[in-house]
Amino acid sequence: QEEYKDERQEGILDVPISELSLDKDDDELLELKRAWEKKWEDSKLKEQVEARQKENEKYWLGDHYSSAQKKVGKRDPVNNLIFEAIETFLPVIGRQLAEPVIDAPGDEIAQAFAKKVADRIVDIADEMRLRLKVKKAIRYWAIYFLGAVKIGWNMERDEIDVEPIRPQQLILDPDSITDECEYIGEYIGHFRMDSASDLIARFPKKGEEIKKVLGKDNLGTRLRYVEWWTDDFVFWTMKDIVLSKAKNPHWNYDEEQQTEGVNEFGEPITETQTIQGRNHFAVRKMPFAFLSVFNLGKGPFDDTNLVEQVLPLQDIVNKRVRQIDKNADNTNGGAVVSGDHFTKEQASQVGEALRKGQTVWVPSGEVGRAFARTQAPPLPNFVYQDLLDSRDQIRGVFGVTGLSAQGIKSEDTVRGKILVRGQDADRASLIIDQVEQFYDYIFNWFVQMMIVYYDTPRTITSNLGGQISSQEFAWPLVVSVKEGSLIPKDRLTLRNEAIDLWSANAISAEELYKKLEILKV
Repeated sequence: QEEYKDERQEGILDVPISELSLDKDDDELLELKRAWEKKWEDSKLKEQVEARQKENEKYWLGDHYSSAQKKVGKRDPVNNLIFEAIETFLPVIGRQLAEPVIDAPGDEIAQAFAKKVADRIVDIADEMRLRLKVKKAIRYWAIYFLGAVKIGWNMERDEIDVEPIRPQQLILDPDSITDECEYIGEYIGHFRMDSASDLIARFPKKGEEIKKVLGKDNLGTRLRYVEWWTDDFVFWTMKDIVLSKAKNPHWNYDEEQQTEGVNEFGEPITETQTIQGRNHFAVRKMPFAFLSVFNLGKGPFDDTNLVEQVLPLQDIVNKRVRQIDKNADNTNGGAVVSGDHFTKEQASQVGEALRKGQTVWVPSGEVGRAFARTQAPPLPNFVYQDLLDSRDQIRGVFGVTGLSAQGIKSEDTVRGKILVRGQDADRASLIIDQVEQFYDYIFNWFVQMMIVYYDTPRTITSNLGGQISSQEFAWPLVVSVKEGSLIPKDRLTLRNEAIDLWSANAISAEELYKKLEILKV
């Protein structure tokens, strides 16, 4: 019950923090920044999750050795199943891009526009290599308990951009949660790095203060600063300097438009009309998407993850490998030498000769009494079997049993191999569902960014082609991904299905050749 005590506390939970507004001066913003930093640094969440992140990272890297072993450079053999499992698991989930599905209620014109939006999303994803960025975020989630990407606007390319972020680069609200890829919290701090010259160019009004921090270093020196986000505002700080502040830039705000007219008496008047800004989202949001799977709603990070669950099994694998290695060394055997026949120096020579397979001369007496070969007893069978079982359990937790070379070898028939892979796909479906929602939320952000930034028409290269601009977004859009578009598909199964469909006259010969990979799509 002590664990949930804080969740049942009523009243004020922490030091009151005033709301952020553009009316705040720099001193007030710095006070807010310090309060957020302190809240994060003093939280139990940060302390606990950082220790677990370091442990997971060590195991993924294969750093399973003690400090003493590292110093002397002598490392016991290990079998890093965690690295194998993650790096087998990732290509399967990240092999293909989720397929966007856009729906616009209305006539054929609305549906045609929805198709253009979907095609443009595919173009953007292909140009920025979104699949690889999402794969990197999945790796961060698998090791660090949270995957994150930031959606923004790339000024150089004049296009939407996505940046994978390691969780260690974020300052999160300890009271926040991540729910269905969205962040429900008061603020996010993002550590960023730029050269001094770029920072001065970006924040020219603070150029002199930046140079003071820089001291004698040149303008090529890289400086770290923090970008602070709330739903409504963003501001940048470096130490005790507020570099700048602004409203959330990824939003079309309402505008007031004045029109000239006359009243009922014929007198000229000026009328003010509020024009509502077009947006895809109903409310302003922080431009981050989070991947979280094993989360009980206690905080922004997963309460556990696949790596943490298999750490004890990895320790068993390492222990069994070392036992087998030690026993293998002992199978070479040693020698027991009688002092009645040899001196200590001669005994050493006997051992060396036996190891090299050379002849040992005994001047007199029975050879069996002069020396004897020793042989270590073999390890019991259960040691090796336990090693195999532990390996299989780790692969099973990650759902890669049928994807590894060992898993394929264990099945004698093609059908058996397909069934094992199908079971792996079912095991991974929980994570695949979350990754599909991750893509879903990113695609929704793409639409919001198009509405805000596509002032000039952009060319669509996919399918029918054409152009798209923000002025065309006259319909409310429902953005999602095709369910199951990320589920790994066995090529042999797909080819058999294609032949069955062609036999039933359900597809054309051209479609058949594409599915058989005779023709390129």
